[in-house]
Amino acid sequence: MLSSAIVCRARKRRQARSICRACRFWCAGQSSVHRHRSQHFWRRSNMNRPGIGCGVLAMTAFLGGASSGSAQLTGLENGEWHYLGGDAGHTRYSPLNQINASNFADLEVAWIWRGQNFGQFPEYTFRSTPSFADGMLYTVAGGRRQVAAIDPTTGETLWTFREPETMRYLRSPRADFGKGVAYAEVDGRGVIYITTPAFFLWALDAETGQPLENWGTPVPLEDFSQTGVVDLIPDLVGDWGRWENFLAEGGVYDPDHGISQDLGMVTNSSPPIVVNGVVVVLVGHEPSYDQTRIENVPGDIM
Repeated sequence: MLSSAIVCRARKRRQARSICRACRFWCAGQSSVHRHRSQHFWRRSNMNRPGIGCGVLAMTAFLGGASSGSAQLTGLENGEWHYLGGDAGHTRYSPLNQINASNFADLEVAWIWRGQNFGQFPEYTFRSTPSFADGMLYTVAGGRRQVAAIDPTTGETLWTFREPETMRYLRSPRADFGKGVAYAEVDGRGVIYITTPAFFLWALDAETGQPLENWGTPVPLEDFSQTGVVDLIPDLVGDWGRWENFLAEGGVYDPDHGISQDLGMVTNSSPPIVVNGVVVVLVGHEPSYDQTRIENVPGDIM
């Protein structure tokens, strides 16, 4: 895992990621200093396997009533990279061939983009290949899963976006597992979609990083934008038996805390994709190696 993105006008081979045995990933989302850092033992592991312990939540992407254009399931145009796996089919393949085995040794570093300004221990943040669309690079950084737009020519950070802090973010077990963003065009305008550790879905203007106007549902929390965001929890648990019982007994939904830990836990660890005008969001739970409950929030397709 790297704390910086190094651009050599070529996409580097995927690096094997280092996993902390001493704290079993959990240190990645914590703000406290690692007292056991000197005792770490490392193993190589591929953590980019989709679908483990996850369900899928699908939501219609719209702007002023118009749906976004269809996504290409396989294959990329002009070397663009819109999703975690390149295209909506997750082929992770680019047709670009300007750089090959015969000239790779001649490459030089053009610039380095570092994530140290986005929180402690940036080396623990799980990031995929940055998305590349319409001449811009987009990635995430830090435990807050901040979105950054980068000039691919100079490495300059053009804008950043960070979701306001909530209690449900602070309790998320997968804060550093966001990996990236999704890109789609809506009515001719580029849109960045990001799902956060607190399980909100944001739509951002790809040019400015501002929450998209006339999109989503207002969230009644201080500092939250009144547009460009959707609280994913209410729709996910709406007809869940334990949630219905909670409401019947006088319980009230608190968007700051989300779901009571007595009922379950829901978060997100992967970016969405956009297919045929629908935003598809992965539903994440507790890591599968350390479950604390028999029943949890459903991961239904919605």
